[in-house]
Amino acid sequence: MNADASSSRSDVGSPRSSRGKSVLFCAECSFENPVSEGWLVVSDGDERTIVCPECGHVADHRTERSAPAPRAD
Repeated sequence: MNADASSSRSDVGSPRSSRGKSVLFCAECSFENPVSEGWLVVSDGDERTIVCPECGHVADHRTERSAPAPRAD
């Protein structure tokens, strides 16, 4: 292995490289936590909203997609 190649990885040891994929970030106040830990999740029917517990910013809002209606052929 080339020594230059092993030392050129700038993300090794950085906090970002150790985070899991499920970490959500607030664009307003920089709060970060896994979705399952600390975020306010509000479900109403087929809608889900994720709200930052620190500043109240809506980080995500989704509507469940209903299954497409079968085609009558």
